[in-house]
This record gives sequence, C-alpha cells and structure tokens, in this order.
Amino acid sequence: MELLLILAAIAAFCQTTVNAQYGRKQFPGQPPYRPFPPYRSWPHKRPSPPPPTNKQPVYPQLKTTPQILGLANDPALDRDSCGSMTFLDRTFWTCRDTQLFYPNGSVMISPLITSTASWSDFNRFGAPALQQLPPGADPINSTVLKLYGKNTINQAFYPILPNYCDPPAGNCSDGTRYALWPDLPPMITSSGRGGVTGYTWIRTSHIRSDLSTVTDNPNAILYKVTYQGSSFGNKNALPKVSVVDEFFWKEGEITFGNYGNVVKDGIAYLYGLAEGITSLAKVPANQVENKAAYQYWVDGKWTRTMPAIGQEGINITNSNTGGGQGTYYFSEQWNSYVWVGGPVTPGSDMYITTAPDPTGPWITPQHFFTGINGNYFLSAYSIQAHPGLAASSRDNDLYVTYTKNDLDAEGINVYTSPLVYIQWK
Repeated sequence: MELLLILAAIAAFCQTTVNAQYGRKQFPGQPPYRPFPPYRSWPHKRPSPPPPTNKQPVYPQLKTTPQILGLANDPALDRDSCGSMTFLDRTFWTCRDTQLFYPNGSVMISPLITSTASWSDFNRFGAPALQQLPPGADPINSTVLKLYGKNTINQAFYPILPNYCDPPAGNCSDGTRYALWPDLPPMITSSGRGGVTGYTWIRTSHIRSDLSTVTDNPNAILYKVTYQGSSFGNKNALPKVSVVDEFFWKEGEITFGNYGNVVKDGIAYLYGLAEGITSLAKVPANQVENKAAYQYWVDGKWTRTMPAIGQEGINITNSNTGGGQGTYYFSEQWNSYVWVGGPVTPGSDMYITTAPDPTGPWITPQHFFTGINGNYFLSAYSIQAHPGLAASSRDNDLYVTYTKNDLDAEGINVYTSPLVYIQWK
C-alpha cells in the first residue's frame, strides 16, 4: 500500500513538471490541461483554408469567365501603368507617367509627371470599395474603384534626382529624357503598429523621343517608402519617399527586384530581367539595404557571387512570358508562388504561371483572358495583379488591371486602367 502511494506521488510530481515545461502548472486532482480553442477571425474576414501539403506545380483553372468591372481611376488624372500593395487598412497605388485634365476633359500636355501615387479604400467586408455603376454604363469608360491622394506637379512621387535632368518628367536639354518609371509598387518588408516600410528599385532609363534607349542596362536607384498612417484625418497625404542608394545596382548589373519581387517567411525574393533572361536573388527582408546580405541563384544553388548579365545557369525558366510585365506573389490557397502578367508585345492578353518554390519548377505560362484593347498602336500593356484587394484568399479570387491606351480626337494619348475580376477553382 505504501509503495502504491509513493508511485502515485511520483506520477503527480512528473505531471506537474511536464506541464510546467509548457507554461502551465497542473496540480494533482485537476482535470487534464486543454488549450484554448483556436482564434476565429470576424465573419467578414473568413480564415483561409489550410494550404495543400503537396509541392507539385499547380495548374490554375477558371471558375467563371473574368469580368471587367470598370476603371480603377482618379478622375482628375490621366495616368499610365498602376500597381498596388496593401498599406495597413487601405490600398496604396503607384503609377507611371501622369498628366492632368482640363475642365472639358481633354488632356494637358504639360506637366508630365514621371510617377504619382494614390489610395483606394476597402468596404466593411474587406473587399474593394467599388462604386455602383449607373444603369447602362459602359464599364470600360466608367470609374468603379476611385483612387485619391494629394500629388504635386513640381516633383514626381519617386523624386527625380539632380543627375537625371529636370523634374517632374526628367526632360533633358538635348531632347532625351530620364524616365524614372516605377515598374512595380513598393515591396513591403514590414507592416504593423510601427507603420509600413517598403522598397522600390527604379532603373534610370535614358530614352530618346522614339523610346529607344541611350544606355541598355542602366543603374537602378533604391527608394525607401515609409508610412505611419493617416494623421489628423488627412487621408489624402501620401507616404514619404527617401533615396537609399542612387547606384544600388550599377550600370551593367542585373537590377534584381525591379522586374518582380515577393516576400515570404521573412525572405525577399527579387527577380531581375536583362537581355530576355529572368534571374533571381534573395535577401532577408530586414536587410534589403545591405548588399552584402544578398544571395543569387546560379547553377541550381544559392551563392553570394553576383552573376553577370547573360551568364549561363541563371535563367528561371517559365517564370513569366519571356519578359512581359506582370506581378509575382504568393498564393496561400495554392501554397504556390504565382506570376500573372502579359506578353512582351503590346496587348491585353493575360497569362499565369505557378511554382512551388521561387526557383521553380514553373509551369508553362497559361493564357486565361484577353481584355479590350485601345486604338493606339501600343494598345494595351502593364498587366498587374492586385492580390491585396481580395477580401479573403478562401474564395481564391483576384483583381487585375492593365493599361488601355487610346488616342483622343486631338491625337493625345489617354490612359485608363480597366479592373478585371477573376475567380479560380
């Protein structure tokens, strides 16, 4: 009997010790410890289903035919090539060449602003705050998602630096121009109570009037974008921009991060495009400004030696359409890396490719939709995915925009951004 009591005491002591290791002391006689049930998000922010565990490539299939909902548009601005990222409780947009409208709706030739920025809102369900179009309205000519924000006409959102001629367009006295165009929205590296921090690499493209380039592989500026949230109700105020390094990527180097990027599990994966070859670098997201922390994918492994343009063993096969503009992101629904974009040639044809890892293997890009093109010979381009607009990845939906390029009656380019809604199976 005494032996049984001793054994029971030892068992109770062991149970107390085990539970203490996990942060909760349990005394003899208490019922077994059970953790609290998992956190449930609010009904309008439905949690995503657990991702698939397989690492095989995903072949996306449409659930319904994609639909053009209307235009993502600031009615006061004629702007080219817009991309977006979620900044706290709103969506932040950056666009390329921007012009103003006269009161009669025609486009002002000047000023030409190399980059501008905007906000758009979410509704109470976490989806884009879409406007109801009037009965009979043509979506391709009607604003469905209003963009807003206070830009300046004297300087671009990503400032034109002194070495790149005159702001806000980068026009030079010899008739050339430094087109400091943001090809992508900022890559977000941190977001929370302390605000948002993001980075943008912009190639210093020196172009002639016929759009030919003076320098084939120019240097790229690294800009830093920071935002602390709207203060004193000033919703029109835009994030702050600073220059980290004017020559972060030097002339003749691959401009990693300028062609595409995606942050996953604290690692920033940066895609570069040069001479039709897509290559890949990675860096801890909190070390973006430190070039010594970068690694590069060469011959099937990571190395700290930066590859040269055109080097063998650096091409990430099928990771895009061979150089068409698009967006890389990570899909929780598919547990895959995704690229959505367009072809190298002008047009609104949309393609998708996926991979279980940033390095691949990527499936052959699949065509899934063609939008409505403009009447200009550069009819459409700059296809951009906006995964941050989706209310929940549970529904596996996606919003995509592209630039539709038309000539008005006076022969001036008018740019619009049709917003396309896509549902995947």
